[in-house]
Amino acid sequence: MNLNYWLTFITTVEKGTLSAAAEDLHLTQPAVSKQLQALEDYYGARLLERRGREVRLTAAGEICYRHAKAIARHLEQSRRELAELTRLVKGRLLLGASTTPGQYILPRLIGSFRREYPRVEVVVEIADSQEVIRRLQDGEIDLGVVGAGGRGRSLSYSRLVEDELVLIVPPGHRLAGVKVATPRDLQGEALVWREAGSGTRKVVEERLQKAGFTVDSSQIVMELGSTEAIVSAVEAGLGISLVTCWAVEKSVKLGRLFTVPLQGVNLKRDLYLVRRRQLLSPAAEAFTCFLEKHHLQLPLPVNS
Repeated sequence: MNLNYWLTFITTVEKGTLSAAAEDLHLTQPAVSKQLQALEDYYGARLLERRGREVRLTAAGEICYRHAKAIARHLEQSRRELAELTRLVKGRLLLGASTTPGQYILPRLIGSFRREYPRVEVVVEIADSQEVIRRLQDGEIDLGVVGAGGRGRSLSYSRLVEDELVLIVPPGHRLAGVKVATPRDLQGEALVWREAGSGTRKVVEERLQKAGFTVDSSQIVMELGSTEAIVSAVEAGLGISLVTCWAVEKSVKLGRLFTVPLQGVNLKRDLYLVRRRQLLSPAAEAFTCFLEKHHLQLPLPVNS
């Protein structure tokens, strides 16, 4: 029996509908139905009753669900115990990361990871989110860390840590020092933007649009491929921008730029660990277990 069928069964029961389970598992609804049917054929019993869109366990399903959950717990425990054999884990771990996690988050993690897994060599390749996903799908890297969630039958996304984007302006700018700004205040401003394909750019433009402000391409005076370059450009007075708070703490303290609260726009986002839906290398498995074990919660920098 394919263990994925058990996972599909458990998820369907807990989500309550086939459509919700399909969305959570990144499968089509017919694929979910097919796996559930295969499980029922295997046992020769109906496990779920369908009442409209919702599904409920039958008596046979109750028994099956109880054992399925026990199996899932045992599998997870065995995976964790094997991962604890840190001295036996060795090899090369290739991580692909977009700019924010690659420059500001992963360096904080890799040191701690290497102390637990000293025989693992870690290599981080930084690219935009789309390129990271492509490399992951093509098997060129083991894991990806990106600034925008996504969907795909072959990939699994899990939340890694919270990030917050902040509006930055140079000293002497009309918004420098104001208590709060609105998206309307961005009208007519010169914008220093991330390149197309950047997860940060995608999030910024989507959030601004939800708040009623659409970025005019004529406002974008410069597109740059790194957050550090954008910070430098804003410090030089070339425009304003929205960047991760992780990148500006030092510049704010030195008075090289100002952060301005942007009212009416949700600028918080999650950074995601992305993996292929297949067996990981021992080094990649160790890294994912390391993140889970430490329940990663890095505090956001304080902006002042």
